[in-house]
Amino acid sequence: MAMKVAIIGAGIGGLTLAHGLLKAGVDVRLFERDPSPRHRNQGYRIHISPVGEEALAATLPDAVRRRVIATATRPGDLVAGFDSQLNKQFEQVFPVAGPDAVTSVDRYAFRRALMTGLDDVIEFGKQFDSYEETSSSVEIAFADGSSTEADVLVGADGVGSRVRGQLLPELDVLDIGVRCIYGKVPLTDAVRAVAPEAFLRGFCFASDGAGTGVAFGPVMFREPPEEYGDYLMAVLTGTNSVLGASDEELFGMSPAELWAIVTRSVADWHPSIRSLIAAGEASAAFPITLRTCVTVPTWQSSRVTLLGDAVHPMTPAAGAGANTALWDAARLTRALTSAEDLAAYQHDVVTNGQKIVTESLHNAERLFNVSIPV
Repeated sequence: MAMKVAIIGAGIGGLTLAHGLLKAGVDVRLFERDPSPRHRNQGYRIHISPVGEEALAATLPDAVRRRVIATATRPGDLVAGFDSQLNKQFEQVFPVAGPDAVTSVDRYAFRRALMTGLDDVIEFGKQFDSYEETSSSVEIAFADGSSTEADVLVGADGVGSRVRGQLLPELDVLDIGVRCIYGKVPLTDAVRAVAPEAFLRGFCFASDGAGTGVAFGPVMFREPPEEYGDYLMAVLTGTNSVLGASDEELFGMSPAELWAIVTRSVADWHPSIRSLIAAGEASAAFPITLRTCVTVPTWQSSRVTLLGDAVHPMTPAAGAGANTALWDAARLTRALTSAEDLAAYQHDVVTNGQKIVTESLHNAERLFNVSIPV
């Protein structure tokens, strides 16, 4: 009889793991609390590193891999930093990737591509409630009163993981004090004309040196979704005091009110940056809180495990959150489809994750001008 694996969370890591296990003949069910794939705002552009690409190549069936490539963005070759008046602070140029390379993706298009072929595997509207390990299985209860049974339970349910809450209730997830307002600037001809060349080549971050920063990332599709076309992701970063709004105010604002904060924050910045923000799609703005762990936890269980932000939440300052989740998914696929046990996976995911969490913490202190107690 095939092994039965239940995955909580249909995010990037959970979907990738599901494909890897299905390829190996594992009986997989994936449970997602949201009622649909587009329910939550989580971000727009995701950087995919060689680590992430290798994980995708190792786990995805060819048809799904081709769909990811087709819907990815055109490869960029630049990471650069500027001050608020567009004076260059640093620049790193990367070799131009090959025609099938995936170096960045639109989160929605990527997640939709990863759902290819999983219609019979994913159940939406299933909020995980609790689990109970027995000698022969793990019994999983959902908030709607239903339940299921599996040989292995995987918590892939993000930074607020309820699976981790039961498995590792002592883990502290730290609010680093930085808030982000995400937004989109449609790449019209007028926007392309005013955008600095670097902003269209790769990921760029501009900062006033006093705690306000704006990141720009181009999303220029090979094959755009039906709903929208090419755009620049624009993300304002700052503390509550820098943004001039408490959390209660910030998370209660309309998208237009949030975009007004972004507009006000760059009022004396370079005219090109002001023009880009002025061209933003105000209805696309939403806020998030940046959270991280400091020490990646260890645990012992032969039936319950974790991947991605559920085990090693981190800031985006290393550009590695999604790629580490993909690495976890590939590593867990190997563990569950070979003679290894979960202990070997858990050792590796903690070791690998700790290194990246620490790098992310150090980068965040420099990038966001904050001090993070560690």
